[in-house]
Amino acid sequence: MGRVIRAQRKGAGSIFKSHTVGRKGAAKLRVFDFAERHGYVRGIVKDIVHDPGRGAPLAKVVFRDPYK
Repeated sequence: MGRVIRAQRKGAGSIFKSHTVGRKGAAKLRVFDFAERHGYVRGIVKDIVHDPGRGAPLAKVVFRDPYK
């Protein structure tokens, strides 16, 4: 008899279920405007947030007003 392969075990659930409770929501980008197309936009990372169900942390970034 052979083994049960990983893909078959994932179908059963248990430890392979995604952590959907307490998620922070979708990652959003700022609007791609003239300042970003023709240069760069400076920003400050205010917070790094752990999001369950995601493999990487999320960063909250506050961007400067490029037209100031």
